Formats: sequence, structure tokens, C-alpha cells
Amino acid sequence: MNPYYALGVLVGVLVGLLLVVVFMKAINRDGKIKTEYDERQKEARGKGYMYGFWAIIIANALLFTFSNSFDMTVLGSTVYFIPILVGVIVQVTYCIFKDAYIGLNNNMTRFVIIMSIVTVFNLFVGVKAYLDGELIKQGTVSSAFVNVLCGGIFLILTIELGIKKILDSRAE
Repeated sequence: MNPYYALGVLVGVLVGLLLVVVFMKAINRDGKIKTEYDERQKEARGKGYMYGFWAIIIANALLFTFSNSFDMTVLGSTVYFIPILVGVIVQVTYCIFKDAYIGLNNNMTRFVIIMSIVTVFNLFVGVKAYLDGELIKQGTVSSAFVNVLCGGIFLILTIELGIKKILDSRAE
């Protein structure tokens, strides 16, 4: 691996973490990084994390099983990221529909705007890589495919929040 590429990835991760801090301060009404939850939400979030963990275990077991029967090299290094995304989407979905995803100090308008920006950015990177012929190289998806997966997860998150809002408004 090219050391400059590895350095670029490291810098990208650090910038990403810095953006998370900035976004969290923007999302929360009180300007804090940490989102606050009540006791019921904390309990539901714990169950969500448990279900997410089991989803990661199952996804890894399935990938292991498939790797013995199918050629998984097309996924390249993104194969390690797929179980993480499966666990995240299971946890997030559970928490959204158990009213444990949105915290007490969240500003929903800012939250949706920031999630939409993150979705568009990630999908843009993936589409640009596809158009430049960089998404698939030598029969293997590149790391830009992770952006497509992340964009997809944020899109699912936004759709689920919309569905939850509609369900809540109908219940009232």
C-alpha cells in the first residue's frame, strides 16, 4: 500500500471525526456534543445495540459461509465494512421505531438537514467514482463503494424518520 494513500485515509478519518463533533454541536439545541436521553430511551437503545451486535455476528457468519461457496473478491476490503453497516442499520431502525433515536436536546430540523447533506455528499462521491471509472477496478469495488453504502444508510435513516413522523402524526 502506498504510504501517502494511508496518510490520506488517516487525515480523512480525522477530518471526519472533527466534522462529527461540529455536526453534533449543531444538532443539539444546547450546543453540547452529547445527546441526552431519558431512562426509557436508554433502555431501548441498549436493546437496539444488542440487536445490532447480533446482526453483525449473523452478517459475518453469512459472509464467511458465502466466502466458502462464492468468490467474494469483488467486494475487496469493503467486505469488512458490510457487517458494521448491517449492525448500524438494525440498531438505528430499532431505536427510531421505539422512540429512542432522537434525544431530548436534538433539534430535528437541523438533524434532518445535516443527515441530508451527509447523504448527498456520500452518494455524490460514489456516483463521481462510478462516472470516473474508479468505483470498480480490476473486478473489485474500490473504497468509494463504502461512500455509496454510507449514503444508502443515511438515506434509509431519513426515510425511516419520515415514516416514523407520519405514524406518530396518525396516532395523535
